[in-house]
Amino acid sequence: MRDLQPTILDDFEHRVNLAIEHHQDEQGFPCMEDFNVTREELDEFLFDYQAILDSEGSQRSQQTTYGIIALIPIIVLSAFPQKSLPWDSPTTSLLAGVAIGVAIALAVKGIRMFLKSKNIKRQKAEHPDVVAYINAVLSFEQHQ
Repeated sequence: MRDLQPTILDDFEHRVNLAIEHHQDEQGFPCMEDFNVTREELDEFLFDYQAILDSEGSQRSQQTTYGIIALIPIIVLSAFPQKSLPWDSPTTSLLAGVAIGVAIALAVKGIRMFLKSKNIKRQKAEHPDVVAYINAVLSFEQHQ
C-alpha cells in the first residue's frame, strides 16, 4: 500500500528549486544576476549542501548504526569470564556495557554532528553570493 503513495521530496535542495520554479515570474522575486549567481553555481551549491545534510543517512540507518555501536561493549564484556571483571554481578556487567556503549554512541553522534556543522559553515563561507540568493528566495516564498 505504501508504494502507491506519491513520493514527496521535502529536502532543502528541492524546496529551493520549487520556490524558484513557482515564483520566478512574479514581481519582486530575487534575480540571480543581482546576486552575481549563475544557475550552474546554484545547482552545484544546492547539490553539495544537500549531500552534507544527507551525509548521516536516514533516521533508520542512524538508529541502526548507533544501536550496533552501543551493543559492541556488551558483547566484548560478555567475552570475558565473570571472575576476571572488577565486579561480581552479571547485572553490573550488563549495565556497565550499556553505559559504555551509549557513551561511545553519543560520542560518535557528537563528532558526526560537529563535522556536519563544520562542513555546512565551510560551504556557506565559500559561496556567500549563493547563500544570499537562497536566503532571498526563501524569504520571498515565506512572505507569499
